[in-house]
Amino acid sequence: MNGLEIALPEFNYPEDNKKPEWLAKFPLGKVPALETASDPPVCIAESGAVAHFVAASGPASAQLLGATPEVCARILQWILHNEHEAFPSVLTGIMHKRGRRPFVQQNEDNARKTIDRIAAVMEAQLEQHPWLARTDRFSLADLVAAATFSSALKDWLPSDWRDAHPNTVAWYLRVLKEFPDIFGEPAFLE
Repeated sequence: MNGLEIALPEFNYPEDNKKPEWLAKFPLGKVPALETASDPPVCIAESGAVAHFVAASGPASAQLLGATPEVCARILQWILHNEHEAFPSVLTGIMHKRGRRPFVQQNEDNARKTIDRIAAVMEAQLEQHPWLARTDRFSLADLVAAATFSSALKDWLPSDWRDAHPNTVAWYLRVLKEFPDIFGEPAFLE
């Protein structure tokens, strides 16, 4: 959508990111990472930084990142809410189901309280505006948050949660409709 061509080369994690040639470009060995074809190449690691760079590098940058300082800040605010609160809570909710962490009731309860608190704010805001940054079109904030909610709605948050958060679910379905090739069909925990 942003007029950029991105090649996805073959990559073997966790081996390739430990090789000297990788570490020369990305010293912390992080993935995902982006290396541009420019001369000299730009090398960026961390999914948020890569997403921001890609969003800023094409004709849809104003839509994705905001055209005014106010909209830019709202978009960044929702990205940071997602990064620091929603995503860690969703990980807590799904990792024990995937056999990667033991189930701890207190952790589950805390994660659910956090996601419910975030969703309450989303519910109120999405009742007034169709997108998280209060814009007429989706932004990077919507894409980032929808990716998190995709896992949450598929593997953690059941139908009674969806019933209690109709604006959030309607927003999520709007994002999926915009990007069917990325998100696919909605999948919900029953």
